[in-house]
Amino acid sequence: MYLHHTPGRLRIRLGVFHCTPARSEAARRTLQALEGVEAVVVNTRAGSLTIHYDPARQDKPRLLAALEQAGCFVAPVQSARPRIPPKAAREVGSLFGKALVGALAQRTAQTLVGALL
Repeated sequence: MYLHHTPGRLRIRLGVFHCTPARSEAARRTLQALEGVEAVVVNTRAGSLTIHYDPARQDKPRLLAALEQAGCFVAPVQSARPRIPPKAAREVGSLFGKALVGALAQRTAQTLVGALL
């Protein structure tokens, strides 16, 4: 899922925005009719939708709710997979890096010995 939001601009892409061209056009019209929405750009080829709006008159939750009602937005589901703490991820990365360097050094030594014989 890719969701990028800054006040006044909301972009939804891949994995979340799934809509047929006819339904996406209906969603575009629905969003465009909301108070404070200035522009809605649908890119069905890239599977994205960008909404430009006035943050004083509109907000992200209401825009997402309108998209969900139109059938073009599937709210992200929280993963049941536990999150790996950053320290553990660094340790695993470090071990993997050391193993990779060791394997490359061994392969290089074998190649050099083979070339000398």
